[in-house]
Amino acid sequence: MIAACLDAPWGLAVLPDGQSALVGERTTGRILSIAQGKKPQEYATVDRIDASGTGGLLGIALSPSYDEDGLIYLYATTKTDNRVLRLAQGDTPKPILTGIPKGAKNNGGRIEFGPDDQLYIATGDTGSPAVASQPDSLAGKLLRVDAFGKPSNGNPGGTAVYAGGFSDPTGMCARPSGVAVVDHRSPADVVVDAKAGKNYRQLGSGSTLWSFKASEGGANDCAQSARELAFSSLTAQRAVALGLDPQGAGFVGKPVPLVEKKYGRLLTLTVGGATPDDQLFWATTSNKDGKGKPVPADDRVIVIKANSAAGGAGND
Repeated sequence: MIAACLDAPWGLAVLPDGQSALVGERTTGRILSIAQGKKPQEYATVDRIDASGTGGLLGIALSPSYDEDGLIYLYATTKTDNRVLRLAQGDTPKPILTGIPKGAKNNGGRIEFGPDDQLYIATGDTGSPAVASQPDSLAGKLLRVDAFGKPSNGNPGGTAVYAGGFSDPTGMCARPSGVAVVDHRSPADVVVDAKAGKNYRQLGSGSTLWSFKASEGGANDCAQSARELAFSSLTAQRAVALGLDPQGAGFVGKPVPLVEKKYGRLLTLTVGGATPDDQLFWATTSNKDGKGKPVPADDRVIVIKANSAAGGAGND
């Protein structure tokens, strides 16, 4: 366990040292600096968030040049919209992309820098599925922008929209080919290897990397290490992993548990470590959301050993 007694931890970004991280509290707007054996320290606070429904302080991502610029990127819900903010250490967050529709549910909020150093932003359909296919709406989309919030070169149509047709994207992770998005749907959560210009409202053959039936607990977030693609689940209270082939693109076998029913409901999942041999999966719990059975230490940030599907085992 890295940190305990947190309020609705949601966004999580492991720092380059692989030993510490920044975690955001969805309902309070606080960003905390955490490390093993140390008391969490407040790093910054995002003011005037709207944490009703599924909103609040959501995703956190480090700049690809974090070692040099110290910048972090945030996704937050306000009274009027969802937006992306950029934060320099010691400064106040500055909006770089505003006007993403908000709703009582399905606000999205996962953000991730891809292998192309562009920022990918997963937005929900706010409970109105039709908007996910409307090209002039930022809802139900995967957006792709540069470090200043401007549409990335090569986006279809020259706008911020990279792909569409998403419902409730609860997870996202960088892969060598781009980014994968976990979209919460019924009767199964689907993992989409997002491609430019695609509309994923209707899923055709080959559209998904994997799917997790709702009846089996579904999936909420994903993270890829050098050897595994892992997924968290709130309902099933577990993290599972698919072993990767040597090229890191295909899968070996079926999902195997990394940890199960030890920490309760697992929400955010990310990966950190200085080298492939010391990579760990970091996760947030969500046991105080009214659906879990919290213990005095909740909610927490924990670490889970990677490489189980490739021969390793265990957790902290």
